[in-house]
Amino acid sequence: MSDTHQGAPRESFKVRKARLRAAFIEQLPQRLKEAHQRFAALAPDTIDQARLEDLYIHFHTLKGSCATFGFEQIGDVARTAEERVREAMDAGGAVTSALIETLAGLLAKLDALVLAAGAQTDPDITPSFELPPDVSPPQESTSRSDRLIYLCDDDPDFGAQLAAQLGCFGYRVSVFTSLEVLATAVAEECPSALILDVMFPRDQHGGPKALAAMTAAPESSVPCIFVSCRDDFVARLQAVRAGGNAYCTKPIKMVELLELLDRFTNPHPSEPINVLVVDDDRELAQLHATVLEEAGMVAKAVSDPEQVPRILETFSTDLVLMDMYMPDCSGPELARVLRQMPGHLSLPIIYVSSETDVARQHKALAVGADGFLTKPIEPARLVSEVALRAERMRLLHSLMVRDGLTGLFNHNTIMQYLEIAIANSKRISRPLAFAMIDVDHFKSVNDTYGHPTGDHVLMALSRTLRLRLRDTDVVGRYGGEEFAVVLNGMNAQQARCILEDLRVSFAGVTFHADGQEFHCTFSVGVSVFPIFERPDHLTEAADRALYRAKHAGRNRVEIATAEDLPTLIDAGSTQPDAERHLR
Repeated sequence: MSDTHQGAPRESFKVRKARLRAAFIEQLPQRLKEAHQRFAALAPDTIDQARLEDLYIHFHTLKGSCATFGFEQIGDVARTAEERVREAMDAGGAVTSALIETLAGLLAKLDALVLAAGAQTDPDITPSFELPPDVSPPQESTSRSDRLIYLCDDDPDFGAQLAAQLGCFGYRVSVFTSLEVLATAVAEECPSALILDVMFPRDQHGGPKALAAMTAAPESSVPCIFVSCRDDFVARLQAVRAGGNAYCTKPIKMVELLELLDRFTNPHPSEPINVLVVDDDRELAQLHATVLEEAGMVAKAVSDPEQVPRILETFSTDLVLMDMYMPDCSGPELARVLRQMPGHLSLPIIYVSSETDVARQHKALAVGADGFLTKPIEPARLVSEVALRAERMRLLHSLMVRDGLTGLFNHNTIMQYLEIAIANSKRISRPLAFAMIDVDHFKSVNDTYGHPTGDHVLMALSRTLRLRLRDTDVVGRYGGEEFAVVLNGMNAQQARCILEDLRVSFAGVTFHADGQEFHCTFSVGVSVFPIFERPDHLTEAADRALYRAKHAGRNRVEIATAEDLPTLIDAGSTQPDAERHLR
């Protein structure tokens, strides 16, 4: 990541860029010396594809780096040398006397240009790599309670139900059934976003027409999500033409709607985008990382491709920027390696290279990359490409790993996080608590008040867990009315204290349905590492402790003890059905 030490004043982009450029100039003579050594290894009138390829990569890297740091003349000569070597490679690797003579002349030109560059203490050459003027670090994430949402639908029951669900996640929602009243409200106070039906009694495209009228003036622009039972092309086209930002079909998938609202109403996410920059040119990799950091991202630069898999284990990467030509391991080869690792099948990869041949670019993309950027890269484009692709992948990934109702991680994902958490706890010798939470008498809630009310209870509990637990804890919906929590670094008593506090708070929440008020409680079973060292032992021990909490009267927290371990080993991990019926 950034080489600025924690607590030290942050260097300006200009200072960091100048320092990297100075380091690049200092290394130019050594780079040219290496080019001479590779050239000297060539023997005239021979076939030597391997040495030609080695020299080609060297000239290619020099070309891209020099163009980025503002040494266009050196880059142009390196490009010519690269092209001559490529021609020889395409001709079967023939090292002719003409090629030797041409490369000798080009290396002589490079000698003179590099010598002149090193003599410039106050260089006239200005690097073309400048930070775009509109780039600024992201602002703090605003609370959902500070974001006002206007919801307009001619079905009052649908509007009330959707508003109640959004309210469980903290949004302030005002419901309208009339487009005219909505327009008046927007004129008086512009909301953070609109949720608007497409069809209204007087016009099957009433929603899009109303949005177009309300946002006719540039200063009145507001993000709008259309919701409709229609899924035809015409309806979607009208929504787009009216300026709609998204389109959700009924019945609404709450996680999808929440992801959209969060993105549109809080454009500066609390979690920055994490980018891994892989380039054998250390200064160039660090410069790209610096630009991304100035845009509010977290960037880590690495010059050795072999380190990438290990770094990905601990650096939660949203996107990889990867050089295409690197010695020992090329970009396409590294992309193949990553695509064969289950955890990185969908990791976005963008090549960064001075390669301009379209056929070679397409061949490189075919092995599993997602895009291609040509050096030198304008910072505005670099920031834009990374941000767009990373945010899109984040959205898709979130929809794949999260539960559709609560927005929490789904069963498979929470179990994957548990495995990772156990591995980390073993490595640094710290405790870990795993909790199973189950809503008491939930079937009775559904039978008495209906499934929509039951859904509100689950969403309220999920929101309580998300807001009250630490950022380092992981919360998921285990299944049905069961939730799972990974409490990193906590022993049994610390976990009990926190979960008891949550239990008491949730028991005090008042729910409303059909004019009636009611309360819900939950029971908890907790298991702790290292008493239980395997994921299946942790989950089974927590489940048995949860059963004891239910059997003891519910609305309580029970801790699994070491006495449960022989039971697990002898009996396996299959719990009798009678225990679950008690819940």
